[in-house]
Amino acid sequence: MKTLLYPRLARDGLRKNRQLSVPYLLTCVCMVSMFYILSFLCSEDVLAMIPRGKVTMQAILNMGRYVLLLFSLIFLYYTYSFLLRRRAREFGLYNVLGMGWRNLVRIISWESLLTFAAALLGGLLVGILFSKIAELGLVNLMGGTVDYVLRVDLKAMVASLVCFAVIFALIWLSAVVRTARSSAVSLMKAENVGEKPPKGNWFVALLGVALLGTAYWLALSLENAIYAIQWFFGAVLMVIVATYLLMIAGSVRMCRFLQNRKSYYYKARHFVSVSSMAYRMKRNGAGLASICVIATMILVMLSTTTCMWFGAEDSLLTGYPREINADVRFVTPEYLSEENLEPLRREVAAFMEKNGVTPTNVQEWSVVALNGQLEDGTTLQCDYEAGNGDVNFNNLLEIDLVAASQYRGLELAPDEAVLLTENVRFTGDTVTLAMGEAGHTWRVLSAEEAANRIFGGMVTESDAGVMIEAQLPRITLIVPDLSAAVEGFPQESSRGARKYQVMWKYGFDTGLSDEENSSLDNELSRHINGFMHSRPEEGGLWWTLVESRADGASDFYGTFGSLFFIGILLSIVFLFAAVLIIYYKQISEGYEDAKRFDIMQKVGMTKKEIRSSISSQLLTVFTLPLAFAGLHLLFAFPMIRRMLTLLNLNNVSLFIRTTVISFVAFAVFYAVIYRLTSGVYYRIVSGAEAK
Repeated sequence: MKTLLYPRLARDGLRKNRQLSVPYLLTCVCMVSMFYILSFLCSEDVLAMIPRGKVTMQAILNMGRYVLLLFSLIFLYYTYSFLLRRRAREFGLYNVLGMGWRNLVRIISWESLLTFAAALLGGLLVGILFSKIAELGLVNLMGGTVDYVLRVDLKAMVASLVCFAVIFALIWLSAVVRTARSSAVSLMKAENVGEKPPKGNWFVALLGVALLGTAYWLALSLENAIYAIQWFFGAVLMVIVATYLLMIAGSVRMCRFLQNRKSYYYKARHFVSVSSMAYRMKRNGAGLASICVIATMILVMLSTTTCMWFGAEDSLLTGYPREINADVRFVTPEYLSEENLEPLRREVAAFMEKNGVTPTNVQEWSVVALNGQLEDGTTLQCDYEAGNGDVNFNNLLEIDLVAASQYRGLELAPDEAVLLTENVRFTGDTVTLAMGEAGHTWRVLSAEEAANRIFGGMVTESDAGVMIEAQLPRITLIVPDLSAAVEGFPQESSRGARKYQVMWKYGFDTGLSDEENSSLDNELSRHINGFMHSRPEEGGLWWTLVESRADGASDFYGTFGSLFFIGILLSIVFLFAAVLIIYYKQISEGYEDAKRFDIMQKVGMTKKEIRSSISSQLLTVFTLPLAFAGLHLLFAFPMIRRMLTLLNLNNVSLFIRTTVISFVAFAVFYAVIYRLTSGVYYRIVSGAEAK
């Protein structure tokens, strides 16, 4: 019968502490079910129903699984520490009654085993039941055809079993080490030991301010989207560390400030709440910081993925302005002459006529594209090479050279040019295009002077580079002669990469179905290649790419749809985490404060005054995580917006709306959860559940 003692003690321990163990178990069930659902959605049966973007979608779902596993390990370890702290007195009593640490480890082992079994069985059951709903939602998002057959994926079940077995084993190992290092006295007093303020409090605060200020400065100052991506995760890490440092140091300073205000501190509604916060200064700050970090993660995910999904159509049209988009690359700019392009243009028209298609809304553009940096205010230095660590990405520009002949009525002298900018400030009277020792200088015409030379309109930013996707700040330079503009420039770098691109872009609409356009673009690409290679010297062709908007939509909706789906799922998981942290914070603090409120009731404190004191405490700390999360989101907005431009998402008003709606919705949810959990706290400290 001795062998049944430890399972019975473990079961009774979980049952008697169900106020803490049940929410933890429900969270474990949620994590397992979410992981099973993500694994299930990567199965072949589900992918077979996705008509487009299935490869991209599978890669993103797999990435979401890894993120969920990492978060599950961190969060379940964090929440299990609440249970151990609450159970410390019970384990200390077992120790006093003669149980050694090995006996306690057996109890913990059985508790972990029972929790794991319940979490796995419950999680798989919930995951199987809700996997069909998730499947219907994802397939509808991706434009697939749904069925109503309930499937169970064995591989997803095995993956869930193995991954969460490892997570629970690591948590169990941590609990064993912690218990083995504790004495009976330390276990008995674990709940009643106050916390000393952290040493070097001013240093901690200043370090937090410095880290947060640096992260905010990066978010506001980085104008280059690629540079923003490079620094994004570093900035996120700085914000997380700074939040913890400032919350912990700020909690200490706030408590001391309020205690020194005699008129505030020595009041019934403030005395207990402030002394309670001072009693657990570091842990209170860490809990608030955790809530703040999770709230920020939820807000960033929701606002960004929602903007991506609802802006997918705009992004697709920017990347693919016409239903068929041809990109023909030549070796040198000489091949962009009208003499060379007119036969190609006629051949494309003949091919389309042969296939019974009349091109409409035709869009054509010729350009020489370079990358460079603006130096000395007037020099565009184009020695940039990919992989060069000396390049300042924050100053990197896209430079498009366009011939004046493409503008009706625009005539330029050999030393004249028109310069148009996008997110670049240029105020010089002359501009120099340089690469190595070669370089050419032009006098820059003002916009008014250039417009006066053009019959029928004024030159604007949208007139130039309309077929070019701008992912960096850009300068469009209209020059008299493209070949002369890059004369002396090397075509390739020492690494074999091309120094500049010579492009002819030709787009048009067909009015055909997506399937017909998908077939047409491949045939047109082969036809252009065959025609160019049949010409003398192969027509100077480098390579040809013809894409249809229908094919591009597969990647766009595969990426945006799966990210939106992952964003919703992970936001639900993080909401569970936020709710559990708030709940455990209220429960653990309630039991710690119960004795203090009991003493205050014995000396005359009424129930009404207790509730008033609780309201004062919640009002003091409730708004901090939400306010900090809103502040983080506000400063992260410019950096995220720049990164979204890499996906051709330039609709700032849409991003603002999704961000504001996400914040308001989360704030309402946050207020409701805090209101509900504060009721639990009140029942404990008022004596209804005090132990």
